Amino acid sequence: MVWMGALLLVLLCIDMGIKQYIEDTFKNDEERDTRIPGIVLRKVHNKGFLLNVLEERPEIVRTCSAAAGVIVVLYDIWLVFKKGKIFRKLGMTLVTAGAVSNIYDRLIRGKVVDYIGFKSRYSFLSRITANLADVYVAVGMVLVEVGIIRKRKKR
Repeated sequence: MVWMGALLLVLLCIDMGIKQYIEDTFKNDEERDTRIPGIVLRKVHNKGFLLNVLEERPEIVRTCSAAAGVIVVLYDIWLVFKKGKIFRKLGMTLVTAGAVSNIYDRLIRGKVVDYIGFKSRYSFLSRITANLADVYVAVGMVLVEVGIIRKRKKR
């Protein structure tokens, strides 16, 4: 399963490289348009979970993040030794890349660097800012679920 490790490293480097670029070249809350309608780049720091939940309790955020990371890695190790399960393996590779990138930010930077923003007529959507690691986790979970559904249909 060398491909899992290689893909994980590539995805991790892409997200962490973009985060560092954003940190180095954007001012806080700076926003720049992209060529993709409705998508902007902006520098936002998230000290909590999704939408800054528990930002005032960083020790809980760090501890829960580290614990979740350990669980993800243990599941990955178990999964590597299973035959087949390609959708789950690919999905978990994405989930792990996203988790590691965001956990690194929380533990080392003390905050997650988010940079993908949305322009919308709805203020709630316009306030949401994410990063590629978040996208990796979301897409990865969909692939894991596809793998689970496929297994059920084969029975």
